[in-house]
Amino acid sequence: MGEKSAVRTFSFLLVTLTVYYLVWQILSQHLDLPVYYYARLIEFLGILLFVALALFTPMRFSEMGIVTPRGVLFRSLLLGGGVSLGVIFLLALLFTARTGEPLSALYVRGDVSRFTYVLVAPLQEVLAKGVMYYSFELCLARRHPHVANALSALTFALFHVMYGPPMMLLSMALCLGTGWIFQKYRCVWGCALAHFAIGFFYDCFAF
Repeated sequence: MGEKSAVRTFSFLLVTLTVYYLVWQILSQHLDLPVYYYARLIEFLGILLFVALALFTPMRFSEMGIVTPRGVLFRSLLLGGGVSLGVIFLLALLFTARTGEPLSALYVRGDVSRFTYVLVAPLQEVLAKGVMYYSFELCLARRHPHVANALSALTFALFHVMYGPPMMLLSMALCLGTGWIFQKYRCVWGCALAHFAIGFFYDCFAF
């Protein structure tokens, strides 16, 4: 990727984050909107960023991990599923230790956003890995993948500012973890599986 394309990519990322903060500040001063709407704003701006990068930078779906061979897809889903089961098991132990309730008493907590999360989580991973991680990777000339992962996780956390510092830190940790999965197999779909399972059951266990 040329120097001009790298600068353009970084500029698009910076503009997207700046626009989000400006809109968030304006809306929060005049409207008392649930955080759900700001989450959708993140995804809308992320899609616009994706389109802008696709039009003005040399993006390749295979390098972004969106289109992968069947074997890579299977291994990515297997790793993402394994990570998910491990985290869910840990959440279940913490839930039982904290509440003393049997797991049979568990029910899906939250509003309708819990059920749309099966679509939201993959979209967020496409944006976090296929757009943010990939863009930072290109800006760093593909020489520092762990730095790209850290920067994409930080950006992902900054987009969750309306949830407060604890959720920002959790979002960053989740993005770092799914970034590790992405680095293993270069496929967003195992990341999406882990993201959905962890995010969904974290709320179900009332954390």
